Amino acid sequence: MQKKILGAAMVGHIVESFDFVIYGYSATIIAKHFFPTGDPTLAILSTLAVYSIAFVVRPLGGAVFGSMGDRLGRRTALSTVVLIMAVSTAAIGVLPTYAVVGIAAPLLLLLCRLAQGLSMGAEYTSAASYVMEQAPPGRRALCTSAVGSATFIGAALAAFTLLALRLSSAPAYADWTWRLPFLLGGVMALIGLYMRLRLEETKTFRAIEDRGETTSTPVRDSFRDWRVFLLLLMIFSLLAVVAQNFLGYLPTYLTTTGGLPAVTTLVASGIALVLCAGLSILTGALADRLGRKPLLIAGIVVAVLGSVPAYVIAAGGSLFTTVVAEILLVIPAALVGMTATVVAVELVPPQIRATSTALTYNIAYAVLGGTAPLVGTLLTARFGRLAPGAYITVLAALALVVVIVALPETRNRSVTVTRPRDDDAEPVSDVLSST
Repeated sequence: MQKKILGAAMVGHIVESFDFVIYGYSATIIAKHFFPTGDPTLAILSTLAVYSIAFVVRPLGGAVFGSMGDRLGRRTALSTVVLIMAVSTAAIGVLPTYAVVGIAAPLLLLLCRLAQGLSMGAEYTSAASYVMEQAPPGRRALCTSAVGSATFIGAALAAFTLLALRLSSAPAYADWTWRLPFLLGGVMALIGLYMRLRLEETKTFRAIEDRGETTSTPVRDSFRDWRVFLLLLMIFSLLAVVAQNFLGYLPTYLTTTGGLPAVTTLVASGIALVLCAGLSILTGALADRLGRKPLLIAGIVVAVLGSVPAYVIAAGGSLFTTVVAEILLVIPAALVGMTATVVAVELVPPQIRATSTALTYNIAYAVLGGTAPLVGTLLTARFGRLAPGAYITVLAALALVVVIVALPETRNRSVTVTRPRDDDAEPVSDVLSST
């Protein structure tokens, strides 16, 4: 596969995870700048609530831009979302603070996060669909895993960027250099826009378009096979909780509940994320050889067995114990994330692929992913520091049963349009019912 295809597909997701990690790790700083400082706890909760809001609108973005990908082409959707992402991410870096404009500050922050959420609603799954439709049959999972690894590459880049800013001058970071990563994210997204505008449309979409088989109602058609829809929703729900507990909540947990220095947290996170990026690629390669289902089950089992111990170990307070705890959380994130994405794209017909995968992915993230930091904070306050780990364990156990009983192996499924065009070709609705 051409490097420019993988690079263009990956860059948007790098920016997405970069921004969300920057925001999550900087929650305490953002709270001081954009909310009243009379109640620090309320300010942090408000900041995390704004973090969650971006996830709430992601299903809407998935419906809008996923439909664009199925009606107008994958390339068009990918270029549009990365442009919106560039503007909204960079805007956070120049927003006025609460001390300057009062209540307008958190409202402007909310507006930027809403725009980010809309654009990110179809970013990951559209990029994965684009890559898989271009990939050789025997390397679909490996190529798609490169897109998934961008999650951890972007997050690691964010962690190391924040580490550099804190080490160079902690007071300056608390005052104004926290803005620089958001500006950097905007620049990276513009580079991504340039790369994506140079791409060609996938052969699969061109074939559908040439045969007049694009659907005008991809959202409605996505809900017709409710069994596939609910199955993917369950898998993505587990991924959302595992990934966002690690990326969005754990940094705050380690610094506020665990009393760990911010620098130690950033170093540990960076190490774990780099390892997880490599594990993502390995997962894709193994999924091509062994099948998707065994790797997915393995990831869920690690989530069941390792989530509570991860939060126990995290209480150790050292760099080593923090790295171990984070690795226990990122292993299932990599295994589940890579295989779930591949399965989703392979299960859904190409006529509604961008829409259906975007909807299931983002509904799961809206309900359980975006709320993970907020729920984690509330669970810790109510039930103690092990409660977030128990929360993951329960959801993982439920997902394990569903995957074992209901999920088919998809390694040998075709993801391209292979049947000839004729007057008796079955309509999209019949394709859906046979999935």
